[in-house]
Parts: sequence; structure tokens; C-alpha cells
Amino acid sequence: MTITTLPWQAITPNVEELIAILNKRDREADLLTLQPRIKSTLSLLCPKVRKPYHPRFMLLKAPDSHLLGSLLQRNIILNTPINQGGFAYYSQDNKMTLSKAKSPQDNFAATDSCIFSISVESERLFGCVRQPEDNRFKLQPGIVHKANGGILILSLRSLMAQANIWQKLKHMVINEEFNWISTDDANPLPISIPPMPLDLRIILLGDRLSMAELQDYDPEFYNSALYCEFENEVAINTDETIQHWAGYVKSIAQFQKLPSIKNTAFAELVKNGIKYTEDQNYLPLIPDWINTQLVNAAQENDLYIDDNAIRKATERKNWHENYLLLRLREAILNKQILINTHDQIVGQINGLSVIEYPGYPKAIGEPTRISCLIHNGDGEINDIERKNDLAGNIHSKGMMIMHSFITAQFALTHPFPFSASLVFEQSYNEVDGDSASLAGLSVIISALSGQPIDQQLAVTGSVDQFGHVQAIGGVNEKIEGFFAICQHQGLTGQQGVIIPAANQYHLCLSDEIVTAVKNQQFHIWAVENIADALFLLTGIPYKDDKAISLYKLIKARIEAITNGDKRSSRWFDKWRK
Repeated sequence: MTITTLPWQAITPNVEELIAILNKRDREADLLTLQPRIKSTLSLLCPKVRKPYHPRFMLLKAPDSHLLGSLLQRNIILNTPINQGGFAYYSQDNKMTLSKAKSPQDNFAATDSCIFSISVESERLFGCVRQPEDNRFKLQPGIVHKANGGILILSLRSLMAQANIWQKLKHMVINEEFNWISTDDANPLPISIPPMPLDLRIILLGDRLSMAELQDYDPEFYNSALYCEFENEVAINTDETIQHWAGYVKSIAQFQKLPSIKNTAFAELVKNGIKYTEDQNYLPLIPDWINTQLVNAAQENDLYIDDNAIRKATERKNWHENYLLLRLREAILNKQILINTHDQIVGQINGLSVIEYPGYPKAIGEPTRISCLIHNGDGEINDIERKNDLAGNIHSKGMMIMHSFITAQFALTHPFPFSASLVFEQSYNEVDGDSASLAGLSVIISALSGQPIDQQLAVTGSVDQFGHVQAIGGVNEKIEGFFAICQHQGLTGQQGVIIPAANQYHLCLSDEIVTAVKNQQFHIWAVENIADALFLLTGIPYKDDKAISLYKLIKARIEAITNGDKRSSRWFDKWRK
């Protein structure tokens, strides 16, 4: 047996230890402190001594966010020399001349060593030629000119929406020359303008879809540019990393001019962060997520941010968003959707699913009644969801794996004499994913063996063809959804959830569930194979050479049918004799 009953300490992070670590030392940290890959790639793009062969383009796979781009811009400015380059255009007798800038006030002098722009428009990027009423031509600089000699950070999503702008920009950067051209092919420039030398490096900031679009559109460029990924989370495996993460959060608060953060605030921040990353060993680095947590807390206390402010902000946010969640749970509580959390029933099990609605900000976990009926047949598992086109490909794959397990376990010289009908009761939308395959396989074995399943338990997990239980997603939402139903119908002290052992490090449950587990009113079991789950569900081992087992019961039933004994009511008694 490899069943683990998880103690309450295992389902929530150790915040006391975390606060003790933060109180030891306060470390400053910025965006690049916890992004070693970006820092290393930037050193190639921005070396202290530039050479002609050094790269000029960098692709950064990251959230396409204004805050992230602004933080990156600030870090680059702080770590690169002041940009004193640029040029100046002079107009005299409708003739333009070009010279190097002598002061920052010159019209095309470089203003910054790094500029970030999330909007990419031709005039903003390249400037334009204007002809006022006095007929004196005037050149208006774009951000290309203001960053000349430095770095330009652009939103890849905006840039790919105007592919002609990208081609023009790439051509100019590679040729190290800016040429003035008319935006209207039918009307050329009324005056000849000397080209401007251009020394520019480009960082393209975008998500994976934007990167894929660029790869399809310009594969040669994609393969030649520097590439790096923003790390969305950081492993908290040392005290120093935890201190750096806290310093990073404080740096974002300072950049956004938010109230100061007390160390006690990190207890609640870590809980929310682990729920977001779904891993007790990782904390999020996405600036927008951190900023949202801090801004919401600042609404509760504009003097400083502590654990109380974070907790109240989280509760308020959940209350704002929980209308749909409550309506779904009311359908179960009012018995519009039938979920049993007290009895023992053959061929019925409480599976756990996660529902995502378009436009709704979070996933909802809720129990799902899965039932199975067995009848004489040819060994087929009839998946009613798939036969009605209500199942996705991954769900169908899970059903095939279940069928393979049953066939292999009860390998016979003749066809398997039973067929099964499996259905997700009262499910009217498409079902996908394999996280219900452990529940599905368990309910099939219950129906075959005639042994009831304890409805006080709910199950989530996927299985392979050998019966090993594999990790799934949304484990916290699933547990919280089943707990809410059990709590309303009355906690018995025997209720709980069976999860894959691989998911135990993903747990970060609400204080209410932690208290219930601590008081042994609710339980969470971690299992590694189907046999462990079946023992918890039925109270009978799956295989046991010395005692009754589910396997023996099923084999006896198969033998009874195979030998022509159609009186199914006697098959168990026959095996027992």
C-alpha cells in the first residue's frame, strides 16, 4: 500500500518559517535579479564595448504587458551608459542638412538609452515630415531617433499587426541607416532629406502566439535573433531566493508608488502565489499579477500593506467574482444536480472536474457524478459522452486507456463477456481531459465486482495502462468544490478527496479546509496506483492472495458467465464456496 493521509501541514505553506526567513535579512532585488537568462542574454545584446558583429535583435517571450516592459526599460537604463548620441537636422532655403547633435536640445538628439513602446504606429516609430502654413518643412522625430545609439523595446503583437512596419524597421536596423520615405506612394517627399546613421538594438516583447506568428512570417530572422524566455515563476529552494523574491515584490510596489510592504504581508502573498503557480515550491514573477495583489491590498489600507490587507483584498475579490460559483453550487444543494456524499453505491462515484467559462476570471471546481452499468456483451466500454459528441480527444484517450487496463488485467483466451456503459450524469457540455480516468476506472471495477463505493469520497487523477496514478491540474479548485458540498450536506468526519501523490506539492487550500483537516473532519489521501484508490473507495483490496479481493470477485463473475451460469445472483456465492 502506498496510501498517504496528508496532514494539515502538507496542504498549506509554512508561512511562519517564511516570515522568519524574511526577518533575518532584507535584500533588494529588481526584475533581472530573478531572471538570470534575460540578464545573460542582455549582456550579449548590450556589451560594454560594442563590435560590428554583435547581435542587434532579441526576442523575449514574456507577457505582453506595459508594466513588464516599463520595468525592463528601467533596468536597462540603470545598467547602461547615458545615451549622448543623435543628430540634428537644419532647414535652409528648402534644403535639409544633417550634423551630429551638439546638445540634448537638438531636434534629433537621442533622449534615452532605452525606450519602451507597447503601441507601434508608423508616425510614432519613424516620425514624419510636416509642412506648416509658412511652407517651411519640419521634421518630427520618432522613437527610433530618440533611442538612436540605445535600445528599443517593442510589443511584438502590435508590430505583427502591421507587418510592413516590421520589414521597414528591420531593414533600417540591419543597414544602420534611417531613410525618410513618404507614407503615400502616390505623393513622394517634396524635399530631399539626407539619411541618418542609425545604431539601434531591438527587443521584441511578446507571448508565444506572437512568437509563432513571427516565426511563420519571417523564419530566417527568427532563427538568427537572440531568444530568451521570461521565467514566470521562481523555485524557492533557498533562503536567499525567498529574500530576493520579497525584495522584487517591494521594488514593484516602489515603482508603482504603492504603500510600503510589511514582512507579515508575505504570508498571505505566498499563499495566493502558490495557488497561482499551483506548486508549493514556486512563486510567481509576473509583474502584473504581483501588482494586482498589491493594488487590491492598498484599497484596504493606504498607509501600509500587511497580511490583514492582503487577506481582506483576497476575500473581497473572491466575493466580487463568486456569483456564478454560488449559482452552480446552489444547483447541487437544491438537488437540481444530484451529488451524494453519505451513502455507499455500486457503480457510482464522485469525480472532480474543473469548469472554465468564457469571460469568467477563474476556474470552478465541482463534483461530477459518474455512473457505470454492466451487462453481458463483447467487452466494449461504451462512453456515452463520446457517442453523443460531448467528449474531447483527451477524454477519449483516457477511456481507451481504461479499456486497455481492464483487458490486460483480465486477459482471457475468449472475449471479455461484459460490456460497460459509462456516463457523466447531468453533464450537458463537452467533457475533455483525462483527470477523471481514475474515477472512471474505479467505477467500472465497482460495477464489475458488485462492491459499493463510499460516496463520502471524491476522486481525481489520471491513470496509465499499468494503473499508475498520474498528476492532474486544478487540484485546489477541485478539493474546495467538493468540500463546499460536503460542508453544506454535513461533515461526517469520513469525507475526503483522493488525489495523485504527485499532486500533493500543488496543494494550497483555504483556511477553512485546513481547519477541517486539522480537526479530522475532512481528509485528503494521496495515492500512487489504482489499487490504493480502490481500497479507500470500497474497503476491499484490489488483489490479495489470502483474502477476498475485487480481482477475485470479478474473475469469479467472469467464470460464472463463461461456464454458462446465467444466474448472476449466484456468482458471488459460487466463488465463495
